[in-house]
Amino acid sequence: MKKVLLLVVSFIFLLTLSVGATKLVAWQSSGSQEEFIRMMGRIYAKETGIEIIVEPVDQLNQDDKLALDGPAGKGPDILAWPHDQLAVPILQGLLWQIPEDQIDLSLYANSAVQAMRLNGKLYGIPYAMETTALIYNKDIISEIPDTFKEFLEIVNELNKPAENQFGFMTKLTDFYYMYGFISGYGGYIFKQTENGYNVNDIGLANDGAIKAMKLIKSFRTSGLMPEGTTYDVMDGLFTDGKLAVCLVGPWAFSNYKRAGINYGIAPLPELDNGEYPRTLVGVKGYYISAFSKNKEEALKFIKWLTSKENNLKQYQETAIIPVRKDVVSLPEFKKDKDFKGFAVQAQRGVPMPNIPEMYQVWEPMNNALAFVANGQASPEEVMAAAVEQIEENIEMMRK
Repeated sequence: MKKVLLLVVSFIFLLTLSVGATKLVAWQSSGSQEEFIRMMGRIYAKETGIEIIVEPVDQLNQDDKLALDGPAGKGPDILAWPHDQLAVPILQGLLWQIPEDQIDLSLYANSAVQAMRLNGKLYGIPYAMETTALIYNKDIISEIPDTFKEFLEIVNELNKPAENQFGFMTKLTDFYYMYGFISGYGGYIFKQTENGYNVNDIGLANDGAIKAMKLIKSFRTSGLMPEGTTYDVMDGLFTDGKLAVCLVGPWAFSNYKRAGINYGIAPLPELDNGEYPRTLVGVKGYYISAFSKNKEEALKFIKWLTSKENNLKQYQETAIIPVRKDVVSLPEFKKDKDFKGFAVQAQRGVPMPNIPEMYQVWEPMNNALAFVANGQASPEEVMAAAVEQIEENIEMMRK
C-alpha cells in the first residue's frame, strides 16, 4: 500500500512539474540567427529551468502568420524581424508594448531604440543594426580622408575610365543609398516628434535636401558614376580590383574578402556644413506577442539575450553589428576592421521610418534621383514634385 501511495504521489508531483514548467516559443528566420537563439536557449534553460523552443519562421512572414496563429493560441511568445515591418502588426494589435521601466534603454544605441518605437511607444528590444558605409581598396587608396571635399578630390583623381580604373561608385538612383547625404544637409523624410513621425511635415524639398541633390548630381556630371552604373557593375569592378571605393552595406564585404581584395571599411567623411552623412539604419529586434501568456518571462529572456555578454557573443557567432554601446566600445570590437566602420556609421545614422506612409516614399524619390542624375530637371523642380507625389500617395493610401 505504501508503495502504491508513493507512486501516486510521485506521479502527481511529476505531473505538476510538467504542467507548471514555463515554455517560451520564439520565431526566427532559419540560419545563423535561428541557430544562435537555439544555442542560447539551451544555456538559458540550464540557468532558469525555462525551456526555449525555437521555430524557423521567415522574418518577412512572421507578422502575417502571427495574425492567424496568435488569436488561435498557436503563436509564439517571441518574434524577431526588421523594425520597418512594425507598423502594420502594431496597428493590428499583435505586439505587446514593452514596459520601459523594466529595461535600461541608455545601454543601446539611440537610433536603434528609436527604431523600436511607434508613436512614442516601445515595442521591441534591438539586437542588430545595418547601414551603408564606405568599403575601399587599400591597394588603391590607403585611407579615407576626414572631409568629403578631400574624399571627392582623391576619388576624382583616381577615376580613369579610359584605363578601366574608377574612383567611387554606389547606387546613385536608389534613395536608400543616397539618403545619408540628404539627411546630412538637413533634409528629412518625415519630421520626428516626441510622439512619432509627423507625416504632414516632409523635408525632402527643403534647402538642405536641394543642396544634397546638387552634390548627388555631381557624382554623375563629374564622371564618377556614368549612366548605366548598376549595383552589379559596381560590385564587379570592386571585386576585380578596378574600383577604389564603393558605398555599400555589410552584406557585400564577404564577397570582397573571398576575392582577396585588401579592403578597409570607413564611415562617410564630414560634409562641408560640419555634419556627417546620416544614412538610413535598419534595426532588427525581438518583440513579444500580444497573445503570449508568458509576457513577463519572455521579456526577461530577451533582456538576457541582449545583455552585454550575449550581444557580444551574437556578434562573434553571427556577424551582426551590435546595438549595445558597451559592446561597440570593447577592444575586441574596435579591432575588427570588418565591423567598426559600419558600427560608427550606424551610430550616426537615422532609423528608417517604421510607419505605413514610408512605403509611399520610395518610388517618387527613386524617380527624383534618376531625373536629377540624368539632368532632366533641376533639383528644385524635381524635389518639389516628388514631395507632392508622396503627399498624394499618402492621401490615396488613407482612402
